Amino acid sequence: MIFTPKQYLWHGLGTLVLSLISSLFFNAICSSEFISPINKALDSFNLYDLCNYYINHNSDNSAEQELEANDDILLFSIAGCNSRAEIAGKLQQITDLKPRVIGMDVIYGETSTTGQVADDSLLHVVARCPQLVTAKRITQHGEEVAVEHSFYTKLGNVDEACINIEDGIVRNFVRVLNVNNVKSQSFVDRIIERAYPDVYAKLEKRGQNEERINYKPVEFLQLGMQDELFPEDVEGKVVLIGDFEDLRDFHNIPTSIGGTSRIAGTKIHAYAITTLTKGRMIEQMGTVGGWILGFIVSYIFSIIACVCFVECDKLSGFLTNIVMILTIFLISLVYGLIMIEFKYEPNITIALLGVGLAGFTAEIWFWLCTTKPYQWIQRKIHLPDGGVRVYVDSNGQRNA
Repeated sequence: MIFTPKQYLWHGLGTLVLSLISSLFFNAICSSEFISPINKALDSFNLYDLCNYYINHNSDNSAEQELEANDDILLFSIAGCNSRAEIAGKLQQITDLKPRVIGMDVIYGETSTTGQVADDSLLHVVARCPQLVTAKRITQHGEEVAVEHSFYTKLGNVDEACINIEDGIVRNFVRVLNVNNVKSQSFVDRIIERAYPDVYAKLEKRGQNEERINYKPVEFLQLGMQDELFPEDVEGKVVLIGDFEDLRDFHNIPTSIGGTSRIAGTKIHAYAITTLTKGRMIEQMGTVGGWILGFIVSYIFSIIACVCFVECDKLSGFLTNIVMILTIFLISLVYGLIMIEFKYEPNITIALLGVGLAGFTAEIWFWLCTTKPYQWIQRKIHLPDGGVRVYVDSNGQRNA
């Protein structure tokens, strides 16, 4: 039997509807506790990771190639220094050199090993540092939420922001964190608001709460407690203070920088700020766009799967699988090229899911076309029939 284009369009639509039903069923199964370990494994992979890896290693393909530098950020390490008095002294020096903003990515608790005098020193310096944005952390234990502050926030006029970083692989930064309905502006977002008001206005206009971090390698000036500070190192810059040797604050990123895929949280903040201020922002396709793209791609592949099923008797399953693999590869390739060339991330999740299910659901759809309910409806409203191969005879031959 020869199908007309109209019949292929109809059977492609039927296959697409079954794919949608199958995806809802699949989602219901995956939401169960039984399969949650598989979900966690899937969550650890993202096509964005592959693009990040390619961009970074492609940009570093020459040993002589210099890294891009961000001279607007100074990383200042307090690693190995436990004296709050010494830290207060350095903070005063940095303040006197007129930075744009100081981000203190360290939380100092109430108890101190260096005594009340050292605590008072740091307290008084913080009180005289209007450029300071200091860290707080929101933690959740069961249903209870706690906020961890530095001891000097009792001054009452200290600018605080949340330094929470997403669990697992850190691909995004969040502008406003929400932990069990306790909301707080993030550390990066607050620094952007104060240091780059024009960039912050653009973020507000975009209206997105999450932004991708572009981990293309950047060189930052990094100094420590023993280094001398010069005006050109600090003046007009964003100074991020943190402990770059505290392994408790190291996090996984989706690529390798300097031979490692675990870097300090303060450096992740620096990369997030660089992403926003140096033209590295990655535009993301929204959910609606992802559904539209997914519907179009899935529908086209559903028609292709129907063609394979009707036109290729014995090889239909094999041929459909080959075309499915090639289609998924093509979608992934186009995704990567668009990401690399245009810094735009298409939402291809629905498209990949639709293509993966269509080959399976096409077989089910054509079986449904052989059932009496479909044939009864077909006669009533003149639906297309199921075409070829609707049953298997006694000799094992599939006939129309």
